Amino acid sequence: MEIPVFGQRVKRRREGLKLSVQELATRADTTYQTIWRIERGDLKEPSIVIAQRIASAMHVGVDYLLDMFHEPNDTGTKPKKATKGKRGRGRPARRG
Repeated sequence: MEIPVFGQRVKRRREGLKLSVQELATRADTTYQTIWRIERGDLKEPSIVIAQRIASAMHVGVDYLLDMFHEPNDTGTKPKKATKGKRGRGRPARRG
């Protein structure tokens, strides 16, 4: 089973901060089981409240944990290329 990016990043960040699963759970005001299930990929879509608590406890934004902007991960690999929208070439839409 492939672990979602959210679970991978939670685990990587937690280990980088040298926190145990229980320490993170306590800081995020959730249970050991919730963190453990997220990291294993058993809980693929935690509530936004849980995601925010976990992110806050680890001093990152939810966007980082969700890889919303395809930032380089903690292993130093390059981010994925963003796909172009309808307008292409990155130009903003005209106003007015």
